[in-house]
Amino acid sequence: MQLPDWLKKEEQYIPDKDRDYFISRSFLRITGILARYEAAAPFLPDRLCPSPMAAMLFLLLLLLLIVTSSQPYFLYTVAALLLALLALQDGRRISRLLLPSLLAALFSLVILLPAILMTANPLTLLLPVKTFLTVLASGIFTGLYPWNRITAAISWFHVPQLAIFILDTALRYIYLLGSLSREFLTALQLRSIGKNRQKSKAMAGVVGNLFLKSQEMSQEMYHAMQCRGFTGTYPHSHQRAWQPADMVLLLTATALLFIYLRLEMLL
Repeated sequence: MQLPDWLKKEEQYIPDKDRDYFISRSFLRITGILARYEAAAPFLPDRLCPSPMAAMLFLLLLLLLIVTSSQPYFLYTVAALLLALLALQDGRRISRLLLPSLLAALFSLVILLPAILMTANPLTLLLPVKTFLTVLASGIFTGLYPWNRITAAISWFHVPQLAIFILDTALRYIYLLGSLSREFLTALQLRSIGKNRQKSKAMAGVVGNLFLKSQEMSQEMYHAMQCRGFTGTYPHSHQRAWQPADMVLLLTATALLFIYLRLEMLL
């Protein structure tokens, strides 16, 4: 049997060039967000790391002192403490913490620029420094513990269990749906051949599949909660409320409070 000429003809298909900037940009953005949720090893050993409850109390006290302070020397003391903690971490984590802190301080400086030019109040210049310190302190705290330990520590403060459930579920689903969207974008990019003039239709398929998958996951979680007899409570008896390393936080908080009161001339 002889094959026809059109079947024996060699074809050289060269697809037209197309820009996939939106897909690549979305992929990189989702990957960057997921990298923040992935569990990273803490920069302190577990035996030296204080309990999440004590660290949260220390963070709240520190933020209160930073916001209410009117003395730059106290802010310099807090900055030295935070930078010392920052120096214990690796370079990638340092850049991840410093970049949003500097951007927040720069943004507050731009917002306060008219007030700085029109008034000669020196306290106005302290606001960008306070913004930098509060964002940096919060970033260091969130880098010490995974999200599940932080949400478990919130329950010690008698926060309603429904609020903890919503927060914990939202964080988990952000990571899960982000992973699914990353897989969908990868599949779309690998299957894209030639020039696609209807990119919105392709992205609509990704969003639609993501919505259906999220609905399916919510139904599965609901049935799993029913089968396990979930009552909406988060028991935290397996976690120790206090650890020996909390004494260091207590001494540090006492020293900062003494310096704060001394500089504010309350003693």
